[in-house]
Amino acid sequence: MKDNTSNHSEKRYKSSIEYLHKKTQEWISEIEFIKIEQKFLNELISDHIIGLCKSDNFNQAKLLLKGIEHESILGDELIVSIKDHNVNLSLLMEHIYLKKEADFRKDHNFLKEEVKNYIQNFKYIKEQVYELVLFIMKKGKQKKFLTS
Repeated sequence: MKDNTSNHSEKRYKSSIEYLHKKTQEWISEIEFIKIEQKFLNELISDHIIGLCKSDNFNQAKLLLKGIEHESILGDELIVSIKDHNVNLSLLMEHIYLKKEADFRKDHNFLKEEVKNYIQNFKYIKEQVYELVLFIMKKGKQKKFLTS
């Protein structure tokens, strides 16, 4: 049987400003890691894959590079927004802010959706890059097999 007081205090923590502050730190960390992945995928496509592509794959690779660049810019903007929000949460925790807490919670929920969408979009692009790389690797193996 679960202790009712611990369950209540856990719910209270999850609704607390400290919890929201912690979540924003996690979002920033996640986006910064994605930015490293974006650099890797960009290098993978531009330095190693684009030269191996046939015309339709070449166009797909170029589109993926543009998608990665676009998402990288969005990631930078999102980090700035989250950091601004984080400052406001810190001020709210110190009871310095005059703005209503409900406004911060609304902002937090908006950013939460933005981060979720950003991560989903990046996962889609990453999946497309992996599929392209896998396709080209398989074609390279077939070519090597046929020539030997």
